[in-house]
Amino acid sequence: MLVRKTKSKGITMLPLVIMIGLIIMELGIAIAFVAYWANSSSNGSRLAQEALLGAKAGIDDAILRLVRDKDLDSTQYVFTAGTRTQVSVTINNDLLNNQATINSVGTVLLRQKKYQAVVSINPETAVVSLISLTEI
Repeated sequence: MLVRKTKSKGITMLPLVIMIGLIIMELGIAIAFVAYWANSSSNGSRLAQEALLGAKAGIDDAILRLVRDKDLDSTQYVFTAGTRTQVSVTINNDLLNNQATINSVGTVLLRQKKYQAVVSINPETAVVSLISLTEI
């Protein structure tokens, strides 16, 4: 009789061990999925931040071009900031009102950020002053 009781106890433990193993495996898969999802969302915000900084770099570059040449014609150009940030800058120089509007678009993969700046240009001293800077 004692032998049969130990055999039946071993057999009843087998489904319990399998069930506990499946629960642990399910928790591991769920944790891996949550970690992947969290990493993907932080990567998207990192790309958006890179695009924003690229657009800001385009504004800064355009202001430097206006400082060097206050009579710069309205122009558009593209440059690369860093390894994967493409920046497109448009300068609309209004020589009659001594103001320029600068539009800058930073693009990283599928993320785009835009800045618009309005600057005033002193025609005598060529001092460029920032009037407004807004994210579009």
